[in-house]
Amino acid sequence: MTARSIRSALAQRPRPPAEIIVVDDCSTDDTGSVAADLGARVIWHERNQGEGAARNTAIAHATQPWIGLLDSDDEWLPSLLETLWPLRGDHVAVAGAALYRGPGPGDLRYDGPAGPRPRVLRSPDDLIYPANPLPNSGVIVRTDAVRAAGGYDTTLRFGADLDLWLRLLREGSAIVSPEVVVDYHVHPEQVTQDKAAMSAAQLGILRARTSGSRRARLAIEAWLGGSYWDHARRRQAAGDQAGAVRALAPVLAHPARLAGLAGLLLHRRRMRARTADLAPRA
Repeated sequence: MTARSIRSALAQRPRPPAEIIVVDDCSTDDTGSVAADLGARVIWHERNQGEGAARNTAIAHATQPWIGLLDSDDEWLPSLLETLWPLRGDHVAVAGAALYRGPGPGDLRYDGPAGPRPRVLRSPDDLIYPANPLPNSGVIVRTDAVRAAGGYDTTLRFGADLDLWLRLLREGSAIVSPEVVVDYHVHPEQVTQDKAAMSAAQLGILRARTSGSRRARLAIEAWLGGSYWDHARRRQAAGDQAGAVRALAPVLAHPARLAGLAGLLLHRRRMRARTADLAPRA
């Protein structure tokens, strides 16, 4: 996977990145050697420190004014830098849409702005609802801004990306293009497969890192409507009908959550329509 990821960075058109840094977080295979053979600058950790620390090491050693983040299991499309670079302006981050790919040939899901134009994010509150639009592997960030934000919180097992974006948007605005710039490969080993734990972690991060304004509080309640819905669907899929009904009770008891669920289902319908449009080319 690391070789595939590095090759996707080298394949950028019209020219590759100024530098490629790979952090080998004390892996037990030949990840570092493979990366070095492909021309990456490799930094080895003497002991395993986790993905947040590995990303922070790369950020600390970067020499360029902008950093493109790319996880080892994802791929940049050849147009990523060409698409995102002209949008940077005065923003601290620029992102494109992601195409999530499952194991099956037709297992695709678009994730990005629903409309045809780029979306500007002006504050941390803009990341709350209906979903975080910044895919980790499809973002370029201003180096000074991500360092000023403190980099990744290495104590977080879930939601470290969201936590960083919320802090980064205190340094300035971001813009997200609807153009697909990254393939995100879904596989069972990813920590994001633990949906319940991921949702609980995201809720804690949103409450801690957003403004606490009335708008933010209502957006979190709207987000909760979708979270409870997803939990109910998981209970239903497991054959626990009573548990599914109990999971929906908090939604019905709160108008903002009910409205949020309706809005989220509409948002997901738009994402499915966008996925269907992209599928023939994907």
